Amino acid sequence: MTETIFDNIDPALLERIKRLRLIDDDLMTVVFSGNKKATEFLIRILLNRNDLKVTKAMTQVQKHNLFGRSVKLDIVAEDIFKTEYNIEIQRADSGANAKRIRYHQAMLDSHTLKKANDFKKLPNLYIIFILEHDLFEKGDPIYYVNKTISIKDEEGNYLPFDDGCNIMYVNGDYRGDNPLGKLMHDFSTPDADKMYYDELARRVRFHKQDEKGVQTMCKIVEEYGDERAAEAFKQGEQKKAVEAALVLINEFKIEAKAAAEKMHAPLELVLVALKK
Repeated sequence: MTETIFDNIDPALLERIKRLRLIDDDLMTVVFSGNKKATEFLIRILLNRNDLKVTKAMTQVQKHNLFGRSVKLDIVAEDIFKTEYNIEIQRADSGANAKRIRYHQAMLDSHTLKKANDFKKLPNLYIIFILEHDLFEKGDPIYYVNKTISIKDEEGNYLPFDDGCNIMYVNGDYRGDNPLGKLMHDFSTPDADKMYYDELARRVRFHKQDEKGVQTMCKIVEEYGDERAAEAFKQGEQKKAVEAALVLINEFKIEAKAAAEKMHAPLELVLVALKK
């Protein structure tokens, strides 16, 4: 019998790949990576538009900040009108807080506008968080962030504050009998044969059943495992540093900033710990 790639892969790793869903970073990354058609399909359903044409699509896009925290964005895309899209897949509700979205907008804008360009040249932007569960527990399929200014029109409605940034939270629990409900079903099932949309099922099936696709998935899963392990170690080291800084502050009466610097602890984490 001819040996296949499946004979040389750890069964536990294969089982993990089998359980992956599009709501998981590992699978989402390979399904949408560089795939303009799949990304266009996704955005069309999320915005309920059939005329949208995507010209660029990337996953796990690193936006570097020389003076502070860098970010890695799940999906970044652009359409023919230069409108930008950042789609984040989040299983944990804590990863979708308002200040994170504020920072994503800042990083995207700062990497878009060129020197000496007028601020009016900033493109329209959509920041879309697809969450595994209903963050606001109201049963709505999508929650929109509507910005207003404290001036009312003749009908008593506050005037919109249009900065060109559109923010949406998508309810991953939604299962309505419409394109969005079917899309959320497909994001939540590990079985390609149970998906509604063949556009997504083909890609999922390839990365779970085809030899080349599984090889790619194995590499992605292992890399993500290494990244998560490194992040966990980093967080553990930071926790130790913060605890050491607190000892200096409480027992030796050293100022918070000096204690944080001495222990190489993030000052903001030290200040939060002091309030507890």
